[in-house]
Amino acid sequence: MMIFVGLGNHELKYHNTKHNVGYWVLDGFAKQHGLEFKPGKGNYFVAKKGSSFMLIKPTTGMNNSGTIINEVLNFYKAKKEDLVIVFDDVDLPLGEIRFKTDGGDGCHNGMKSIIKYLSTNNIKRLKVGIAASDYKRPSEKYVLKPFHSRYNALVEDVLSFSSEAMTSLLENGEEFTMNNFNNQTIGVA
Repeated sequence: MMIFVGLGNHELKYHNTKHNVGYWVLDGFAKQHGLEFKPGKGNYFVAKKGSSFMLIKPTTGMNNSGTIINEVLNFYKAKKEDLVIVFDDVDLPLGEIRFKTDGGDGCHNGMKSIIKYLSTNNIKRLKVGIAASDYKRPSEKYVLKPFHSRYNALVEDVLSFSSEAMTSLLENGEEFTMNNFNNQTIGVA
């Protein structure tokens, strides 16, 4: 079973911020499949589609996302190889996504936490670009603000595109998904 873990901050004040893109992607995917999130057996929400896939939204705060990963794997008798982490990437332009099977944390504190708790960089991930034309450093401030309303339509398109990539992973596998989603750009931000 594939386990998609969407990264975000559970507190209401962060709901509309760019840093919650991982949550947004999973919310859309759940809706597409008629699923609802329910409290899990720990600090996370879960939505499950039989033995096909599971969606996890940690409630530990972005910087502590890794603390629940081993709990989830143990409870559901899953392996690290079953995980796909979905998160925002300020180094990618809004309109692009990247699926990778390994790599570093990319200065993303959620991924840093997950890599620490799993003791490996070999973690599948779907990175969703959030750098729009109004991107200014420092990144820490940019990611904790909402997108400007002029990007709303593009953000919706990117969320749909990310859901398509998740479906591709389930139906066509990793190599096909990398070859068909990593080099496309949706709109211009």
